[in-house]
Formats: sequence, structure tokens, C-alpha cells
Amino acid sequence: MTEEATLSYHWSRDEFVRAWDADVFERRVELVEGEVWPVVIGSWHGETVMTVAAVLPRRGVRISSSTLPTGDSLPDPDCWVRRRDAEPTESIGSRLAVWDPRDLLLVIEVSDETVMQDLGVKAKLYGRAGYPAYWVVTKDVIYEHTEPTASGYRLRAEYRAGDRIPIRYADTDLAVDDLLHPA
Repeated sequence: MTEEATLSYHWSRDEFVRAWDADVFERRVELVEGEVWPVVIGSWHGETVMTVAAVLPRRGVRISSSTLPTGDSLPDPDCWVRRRDAEPTESIGSRLAVWDPRDLLLVIEVSDETVMQDLGVKAKLYGRAGYPAYWVVTKDVIYEHTEPTASGYRLRAEYRAGDRIPIRYADTDLAVDDLLHPA
């Protein structure tokens, strides 16, 4: 198969899971709308994911970093929040749980090299799934997406240093500085 043919191949969710189970991929990847995307990580990314996860309110919720089956895609958001009493609606293989979108409260991507993908394709993917809130955390801005629609999100707000970002599922807010520039 030529490189061009490999890049244009459309993976089904089941094909991707079989390849994943067989350790075909040499690095961490995710399936987004039929395409296999590498998961980009680094020092800033890892530290920011841990900071965000540590400061999110935990009462009545569970915070995860596992793959989040969304339609026919298997994205790997950096962090997501679900109701503590939520039960999976189904499973994919032996390792992945599928959740009712009404039980998902917040999905977060920490974004350095993938800002355009996270603000574009992934915002459409998560909005179409019906997840009520989606953040893209960059080094300077947190983009909050709300009011999901069939084509993405109706609203997108930007929060910068000095601002406070609402944590809608907990009816509170956090200082953006505590997320982007912790002491």
C-alpha cells in the first residue's frame, strides 16, 4: 500500500479496536472520524493535564483520561468528567466503556500542537455527541464550548489570565491562572 493510500484509508471503529488490541500501532493514537491521529504529548501538556484534573471539583463526579467512544470515533480527550453514578450503556471489546452523553459533564483537550484540530474537528465531534461542555486548554487561552448542536457547539467563549472560567457541572468557577500558570 502506498503512503497516500494509507493516509486516505477510512478506519471503522471495529478495525481500529482490533488493530489496537493486536498492538499494531507503534505509538499512542486515537480514531477520529475514520482517521488514525497520533496523540501528541510533552512536558507542558502532561503538567497541564495533571493540573486541570487536580483542580476540578470532584463532588458527585468521576474524572477520567480514558478513551471516550463518541459515535464511530475513539478520541482520547485529556480529561473528562461524568456523573459518579453513571453506568456504561455498552462496551467495546473488553477495555472500553460507552457512556450516555447525558452523563458526560465536561470534556477537555489540552492543546499545544493540535489547536486547530481540537477547535475544529473535535469540537464538531463532541458537540454532535451532545456533550454539554468542551474545553480546549492552550498556553494562553481556555476555549469553552457550550450548547451542543448537530454540527458542533452554538457558543464558544475565551478565558484568559485574570478571568474565571465557569465549572457548570459544579455551579462554581476557577481562576484561569490556576489552570494555565499554577504557582
